[in-house]
Amino acid sequence: LAGTAPKGCPDRDGDNVSDEDDKCPDTAGTFNGCPDTDGDGVSDDIDRCPTQASGRANDGCPEIKQGVKEHLEYAARAVRFKPGSEKLVEKSYVILSEIASIMREYPDYGLAISGHTDGIGPKASNFALSKRRAAACRRFIVATGILESRIGSTGFGESNPIGNNASKEGRRLNRRVEFSLEPQR
Repeated sequence: LAGTAPKGCPDRDGDNVSDEDDKCPDTAGTFNGCPDTDGDGVSDDIDRCPTQASGRANDGCPEIKQGVKEHLEYAARAVRFKPGSEKLVEKSYVILSEIASIMREYPDYGLAISGHTDGIGPKASNFALSKRRAAACRRFIVATGILESRIGSTGFGESNPIGNNASKEGRRLNRRVEFSLEPQR
């Protein structure tokens, strides 16, 4: 494929864009020398989801449906663990399986899992527990067949409360694992 672009300049990929002007000099394409694999008008070099046609909005990635966003928010309240442990309560398996299904629907997206605790107990223990709980959710989703590289997990302990730790309901709200889909690229 190597050839010469107009004006006699080198063109390794033969797409008529000189190597010095070609943003993708080793892959032929029509957008400044870059391909658009999914045909959505966003060149692969800047398309965060190059295998899913979605247009220019959202950096070339499909918009996450409102129902999916709501389900991820619900999951933060619904995934449960045995007290003081990272062991999932069996009811949580269904919710985490649904999150794995969502990941299959959005193959160019990764999942960030964030663990949180209430303010009862030592900060260091809460931090460690939040990390273990997020990791437990990650392990479960990976076991459903989702690539490990698509999922990150971290813990924040008691540092990001959404409820008042002085009340039972506030502490319940603070004990959560949040899920966020983000384009991987």
